[in-house]
Amino acid sequence: MGADRRFIRYQRGIWGLVKWKYREANLPYTLTSYCLLNGTITLTSYLKPYFSWHRDDRTVEIVFVDSEGKEIKAMLNYRQKIITGFREWFQDRELEVNDTVLIGLIDQTRKKYFILAEKEIKYDTEKRDIGETIYQLLYNEGKPLNFIQIYSAITRKEPDYGGLFEKYIQDILKSDGRFILLDTEQWALTEWLEEEEQLYHNLYYADSSESFYNSLKRCFQFLGFEIEVAKDTPTELFIAHAQLAFKSYYLIITGLLENYDISTIRSLDWMSLKRVRDRLKADSIILFSKKFTLPELVDRASEEGVQLYELSILEYIIKEHRQIPFSLLDLRIAFNPMNHTNNNIAKLKKIRENQWKNWFLIKMIIDILRAARTEDTYMDIDLLVKKMAIIDTPFPDGNIGQSLVKKIITVLSQEPFKLIELSASGNIILIYPDHLVEEKINNIWQFIMNKQEFSKV
Repeated sequence: MGADRRFIRYQRGIWGLVKWKYREANLPYTLTSYCLLNGTITLTSYLKPYFSWHRDDRTVEIVFVDSEGKEIKAMLNYRQKIITGFREWFQDRELEVNDTVLIGLIDQTRKKYFILAEKEIKYDTEKRDIGETIYQLLYNEGKPLNFIQIYSAITRKEPDYGGLFEKYIQDILKSDGRFILLDTEQWALTEWLEEEEQLYHNLYYADSSESFYNSLKRCFQFLGFEIEVAKDTPTELFIAHAQLAFKSYYLIITGLLENYDISTIRSLDWMSLKRVRDRLKADSIILFSKKFTLPELVDRASEEGVQLYELSILEYIIKEHRQIPFSLLDLRIAFNPMNHTNNNIAKLKKIRENQWKNWFLIKMIIDILRAARTEDTYMDIDLLVKKMAIIDTPFPDGNIGQSLVKKIITVLSQEPFKLIELSASGNIILIYPDHLVEEKINNIWQFIMNKQEFSKV
């Protein structure tokens, strides 16, 4: 509460709203150029009754108190309808023509009044959303910030590590879909991400059934599936079709928002899900949600042959697919109805682990050949395997089989790569300069992914 300017502490243990303190300051007065130049306020018809205790020609000293508790000694002349003595205060508050000040009576006997600049207290009294404050902070910075930077900008002090207000800000960052944690520390705006990076984020923070299903469909389109919306079914679902030359398959996809309950589970048309599966001879019926906490859902899904997938599993698949796409055959393993969900994902992770190992070995081989060329060193299969054995590898035992190295050498010596040649004596030669090796690999990748047109000769 001390960090939020809507609140004020009246005394130890007693808090209230700032606007309550100033609720008696309810007489608006608009400043003119004459007022600013001379530091005066004219007694208008609606102000005069508040000063009618003094009706003669004498000039009387009265006191005005501002929002900071500072006292301004002013002079009142009731007959001339003028109060003077505000020039310095107007300047300190940087008030301009047509700005409004608010005047109110505190104590008539002691001749004491409020005077407040309206633009000064608006910030204190209007409702502020901390989420909007964080958004504006990140937007203005134009770059990710860590939590300490965000907290300090809001509270003007370091985190107290464990305080309630610190947890409050953390909860806003985690629950507001406008923010995303890029790594363990950096928070950014979701709108800064590329469309592919927003896929899972939009799904996770979907606040309606419609946005949830639309995001789920976009995720499966991104993975390479053709999407067909099922018609005439009470339960919202869509069909993800892996359109292959052979072994094409279908997945029936549905889901539940996080706040589902027993009645939601009972309202699902389990029979229509099975009818669509039987009609298409689909591989699986898959139901996605953040968590599966109700035993009733787990039991009913098991009875009906429906697989339950947490959204975090889809997050892993999308992240890996963004780096190097999975094949639709690989993804069939991920959604195999014959195994438990965790077993399927474990198998997919093993496939990706082996792929990364092969790509890592390709990089190792090219790096060793580049070094050998600069050192004018003879390099054959045996020496290459020995060199690789002393480098940190993704293989647990550090043992890289010669057959695997030969397989990679064969791939790199043929089109479309053809980065190396094998001499008659068995010497392995990198046939391009370093910059051309990189350029050739990039060109192959761009061509495969249709990112670049190549002129036909």
